[in-house]
Amino acid sequence: MSEAPKPGDLIGGRYRLIEVAGRGGMADVWRAEVEGDRGFRKVVAVKQMHPGLAEQPAYVAMFVEEARLGAALESPNLAEVRDFIADRGNYYMVLEWVEGVDLGTWTRWHFERGEGPRWELVAAIGVGVLRGLAAGHERVDANGPAPVVHRDVSPHNILCTTRGMVKVIDYGLALAADRRVEATEPGVVKGKMSYLSPEIVGGGRPIPPSDQFAVGSVMWEALVGRKLFDGANDYETYVRLRECQVQPLKPLRPDVPAEFAALITRALSAKPDQRYPSAREFARQIGTVLKKVQLRKDLHSMLAKTVNDARASLGMGVRTGDLSALTPIAELRPEDQPTAFGDRLRGLRHKLPGLFGRKK
Repeated sequence: MSEAPKPGDLIGGRYRLIEVAGRGGMADVWRAEVEGDRGFRKVVAVKQMHPGLAEQPAYVAMFVEEARLGAALESPNLAEVRDFIADRGNYYMVLEWVEGVDLGTWTRWHFERGEGPRWELVAAIGVGVLRGLAAGHERVDANGPAPVVHRDVSPHNILCTTRGMVKVIDYGLALAADRRVEATEPGVVKGKMSYLSPEIVGGGRPIPPSDQFAVGSVMWEALVGRKLFDGANDYETYVRLRECQVQPLKPLRPDVPAEFAALITRALSAKPDQRYPSAREFARQIGTVLKKVQLRKDLHSMLAKTVNDARASLGMGVRTGDLSALTPIAELRPEDQPTAFGDRLRGLRHKLPGLFGRKK
């Protein structure tokens, strides 16, 4: 097994590791500095694959693919992938450093204080997420359209920054036509169960509207303070998703304008063709609703304040929140026994029931 890096190590001759900012099932994220000529320094994030997985070719190939796809996408609402390094048996992905808090932690902080976040802020976050996803959905390569479906849109993969920006992270499970590594077995789906779409749990291939559905679910959760699809176990959640059991939003958040609630409801339609023509159009319609609201302060400034307040209140330091879902890949089967990685990996790769989406 390759040796685990430690604070102070220089990676690739130019990245100095400082401290671990988060730990996940497949990788750790370090706060690091790139060391340039004549004393140049810049803080970056270095995502380091666990040494135990770095010796398994299949996992290494997936990590490389995540970097390739991430580097191919450009948007202010995506965390930029800047470099990839193999160093002394370890693998590292270098990304821009994002100072902020993940949406799950931000939402929880609001509700623990006894109040849900303002709907305008949730709407603004939704616009940022959708614009980031649009960069993948609208991707074009030398051969023409080459869309990338994120496939893992969830609160922990959405970062709200201290400057009021929104960044979508982690393309580790992304699906692209030109993806070089895709080993999903029949009857297995990837992604966090609560945010899958009905077509995916029904056996269909993930498509851009599947990401739209996840965004609708994430915004519903941010407004209400609990998951929209949350069964007692994965099977119960699967059934709720398959049947697309969407609880109406307005009775739970009467302050949310009916027009905005209707946009979320449309994104949560059971059939993909009943959602929006594109993620960008979904974002445009949310923007239209926001333009009708008279606010005293800029939404970016308002979001930045809540992010800074949450970080200060939670004493987060270099962390962005709970990064336990960083890029894990795991099979979830009833007969599986826990392993050293098992508990941390559980939840992103699911073996669905034998009927696989058929309604009785």
